[in-house]
Amino acid sequence: MTERNDDLAAQSGAYALNALSPEEREAFEKHLTASAETRTETTELSDTAVALGMAVDPVTPPPALKANLMAMIAQTPQLPREVEVVDDAAKVVQPAATPAEKKAQGRWFTRPATALAAVAAAVALIVAGGVVADSIGRTSLQETSFAAQQADQLAAINGASDSQRLVSTVTGGATATFVWSVELASSAVIVDGLEPLPDNQVYELWYIDSAGARPAGLMDASTDGTTWRVLDGKMAAGDVVGVTIEPKGGSDAPTTAPIVVFESA
Repeated sequence: MTERNDDLAAQSGAYALNALSPEEREAFEKHLTASAETRTETTELSDTAVALGMAVDPVTPPPALKANLMAMIAQTPQLPREVEVVDDAAKVVQPAATPAEKKAQGRWFTRPATALAAVAAAVALIVAGGVVADSIGRTSLQETSFAAQQADQLAAINGASDSQRLVSTVTGGATATFVWSVELASSAVIVDGLEPLPDNQVYELWYIDSAGARPAGLMDASTDGTTWRVLDGKMAAGDVVGVTIEPKGGSDAPTTAPIVVFESA
């Protein structure tokens, strides 16, 4: 039997983004062991967070960014500590804050310098990102657009009412997750620890049915250890998905044995 605590379940997004305090994280993880629904929701949000993080190419801030931020912080007047003034003739005793109130205050009341630094950094990165975007070539822009489109598709698959997943081990030891939706006729493969290939080889994905294998996209091992790809084309219930190692540019039909195979239900 599983139990769902709505207050704790509402923290699944913050947990996926690693934004909970140690105490909140411990309470949420205890709740995960008792609620299958929350576990599924948290897994989907974590996958989506990873995908969104990979959808945008990292931008290196200009060297002056840190100096500018520190200068802005130094020039920002800090508010003096508030001193409570109590009229001796009518002293009012305030009730002590409850643990929940203290926790809420801890979340929302940050020091002005910290808040300013966060806002300034966000604005500076947006501006820097715009400058970099103006200077990069059309190929890079197309790659970024494709990555964003892939992230949107992965989020849609995870959020589909019939979303399903399988986990398997890749030849060589990596862990692969196959997630799919028959309703959307779409699927994706996510691999942790995929080995990089020589420059003259590439990983190729396939949809396989009674008519044979259909090419479904290429992917290279990611430098951060997590590689994923939404497959090209339409998936039908019962399709088998495989990954092979092919010559650079891919093949029209598999030329090697698959390193991992999944069968959709």
